[in-house]
Amino acid sequence: MPIVEPEVDIHSPDKAGAEDQLRTAIREELDGLGEDQPVILKLTLPERDDHYREFVDHPRVVRVLALSGGYSRADANTRLDRNHGMIASFSRALTEGLAADQTDAQFTAALDAAIASIVAASRT
Repeated sequence: MPIVEPEVDIHSPDKAGAEDQLRTAIREELDGLGEDQPVILKLTLPERDDHYREFVDHPRVVRVLALSGGYSRADANTRLDRNHGMIASFSRALTEGLAADQTDAQFTAALDAAIASIVAASRT
């Protein structure tokens, strides 16, 4: 299954405008797909809440995953919580606070807390 992952730079001076252009381009491409051509979308968390909501319900989209894109875990979770139907596909935000010099117990506790917070944000 194709995974489409167009990442928008979170530091872009016109991030919202770039997201508008991206949404239009994705919509056009999705509408041109056949019924037997499902895709997964991995999109940077948007500036506007539920900006990609139409894709959550699109018949060609299996899942809409949220990229943390460089936001801190707290910020990424807050943004994800406001984007209904998106689920986390965080790498940078997941590993935030993990360090090689942690004990196994510290590492496990930090990872468990990170996962729990991301799962909670993905439930909207």
